[in-house]
Amino acid sequence: MEDDVLDENRRLAPILRQVIALGGQAHSQPLRTWALRELQGYEGTDVPIPDYRRIPAPLVMDGLTARFKFREQPVSSFDLPDFARDSLGDGIRFGKTIGQIESLIAGRPGDSVRIAPPMAAELAVFMSQNSHRQVLRLYWMVDPSALEGILDQVRTRLVQLVGELRAAMPHGQKDPTPDQVAQAVQSINITTGDNSSVTVTAPIAVAYRRGVARAEASSEEPATGR
Repeated sequence: MEDDVLDENRRLAPILRQVIALGGQAHSQPLRTWALRELQGYEGTDVPIPDYRRIPAPLVMDGLTARFKFREQPVSSFDLPDFARDSLGDGIRFGKTIGQIESLIAGRPGDSVRIAPPMAAELAVFMSQNSHRQVLRLYWMVDPSALEGILDQVRTRLVQLVGELRAAMPHGQKDPTPDQVAQAVQSINITTGDNSSVTVTAPIAVAYRRGVARAEASSEEPATGR
């Protein structure tokens, strides 16, 4: 896992699957939930999208007038209907999966990525009514560097996790113990989209040979992603 995290050319999705397994070993539901949400995405869930997934992106439109076509024309708040002004603008909380983000960057290197907002087709029709222009397409223009920034934020948190594990392990020890995993997980700072932190309070219990192990958490906040 350490080699994969530090290799900038390695994709993040397989590493996050390792983190899910690590979260199981550490009895850390918040860690598992965060890694799973990054893998499966935040769209269609009630889990707040983390702040590091908020990226700048101008809202633009393509369309026609009686005399010419236009492309990538900036959309102002006055162009939008009242009911859409609060939810649309020059910023987007990007809820797609890590795999999708990596694929978007790799698919068209250097090119902006076009992301349609919810109900884009309906909004285009609404904006064309009683207007001299016909809106054909409405979308955010996302710079690839903004998507790379999301991947960098996720990788940094994974590096932090590995660093905390290394700090908890004595020199020469190859693999961390369950107790050391728990200690490292408790040091990781991942917050939900509303800036509320999730406290990891999961103890570790280990059974040797025929012994019986049991782990109980005295208190734990809801696992909404961390």
